[in-house]
Amino acid sequence: MQAEWLKKKGNGTLVLFFNGWGMEPWVVGHLKGEEDILAFSDYRTLEIEEEALRGVDNYARVYVVAWSMGVWAAANVLRNWALPLRGTVALNGTERPVDDTVGIPEKVYLLTERGMNPRGRERFVARMLGDAEEKERFKAHPLCRELPELCEELVKIREQCAVARQVWTWDKVYISRQDVIFPPDNQQHWWDGRAKEIRFLPGAHYPFYHFQSWEEILS
Repeated sequence: MQAEWLKKKGNGTLVLFFNGWGMEPWVVGHLKGEEDILAFSDYRTLEIEEEALRGVDNYARVYVVAWSMGVWAAANVLRNWALPLRGTVALNGTERPVDDTVGIPEKVYLLTERGMNPRGRERFVARMLGDAEEKERFKAHPLCRELPELCEELVKIREQCAVARQVWTWDKVYISRQDVIFPPDNQQHWWDGRAKEIRFLPGAHYPFYHFQSWEEILS
C-alpha cells in the first residue's frame, strides 16, 4: 500500500483517505478544507512502511474517508493503528468487495480483471462516472498508473479479500443509487445493521463531484 500526503500543514485535523482501485490522488483534489490529507492507494499489499505514517500520531483529530476498494483496505489496517478517530465515512464500497450478494459479483469482477487493457480501463472509467459533464470533467486529468500494475492490483485484491476479512465501525455510509460498479442493493445488504447511518446519493460510483469540501463529507 502506498501513502502520499496531499496536504501537510499541521492544522491539527487529519483526514486519512483510502482511494479506490486504480485511482490517483487528484480524484479528490477539488475538495476544499483546512484539514491535512494523507491518501492511501495501491492495494497489491496491505502492508505499509512505518515511515509513511510518521507524524500521524501527532494529530488530535483524525477522520477516515474510504471509497470503493478503500473501504475494505481501511477495515483491514485501521485496527493496527492506534489513532484518535473522530469519525469514519465509507462511500460506495463494502468490507466484502468481491461477493455476489454484498460486493461486486465475482463473475463481473473476473470479467473486469481479464479485460483490463487500455480499452477495458476506458470502459471502467466511463461506467464509474455519471453524465457527460462528469466524464468531461474527469478527463481533464490523466490516469497515469501502468496497466500491468493495475491488473496485478485487481488480482491481489481478489486473493487478499478472501482471507483479509476484518470489519470496522463506520459512522456514516454513502451509497450512490446509480452505481454500476458496486451494486447499490449489495451495498445496502452489507451495511444494514452495521453502519450507524446510511445516506443515499444520486449518480454513479464516483461520488466526489457531489461534494465541495471534506467537511461536507464528514458532517
